[in-house]
Amino acid sequence: MTATDNAWGEDQRLGLSIHHALEDASKRLKVLKGKNKRPWLEISRSEVDKTYLNHQLRTLRKLHVTPLEVFWDRLATDTYYDKERLPLHSDHLWRVYEILYPQDTSYLSSQALQLSGIHGLTSLWIDQGRIIGRKGSIKGRYSDQEYENLSQWLQDYWNIKCHLRQNQSAIFQLSLNREALETLIDTITPAVHHAMKKKLR
Repeated sequence: MTATDNAWGEDQRLGLSIHHALEDASKRLKVLKGKNKRPWLEISRSEVDKTYLNHQLRTLRKLHVTPLEVFWDRLATDTYYDKERLPLHSDHLWRVYEILYPQDTSYLSSQALQLSGIHGLTSLWIDQGRIIGRKGSIKGRYSDQEYENLSQWLQDYWNIKCHLRQNQSAIFQLSLNREALETLIDTITPAVHHAMKKKLR
């Protein structure tokens, strides 16, 4: 373990792992797989965002004190750009799995959000946030309760007031007015990697 590794506290290691797993419903920690039933974190991005994917891998290598198994491949898509996929495994992911998959069922809890910290907020916006005119929205594949947890976390911990929008059957997104959007952007700007600054405008 290096001096840099020692600088990471356990909560910070856990929070950073969680924030990578929270980026998008399609990129969360994968269900245990393989004959040894191990948890895998799989992150995928368009090839145009490969610089940011490399940054994520460097960060994960720094915070994992146990060996990190990494497999990198490229998937063809129906669009002009292919998709870069990064599956990885570490024993450290067991604790992350316990938090994100209580009773082996995916659930975005208040505990997970609190642990993810500023990096979780940043990733949430990068992958699920959108600016529309002078307002913003956050939309993912969440249950009503998970949306409620997100809304409460944004308001209580970041002073970002948002509105839960729903149709006849379920909540489908969080809406931010101009003031809330400005607060969010001001909060995350120092933590946003240069390759993803495009998400701030």
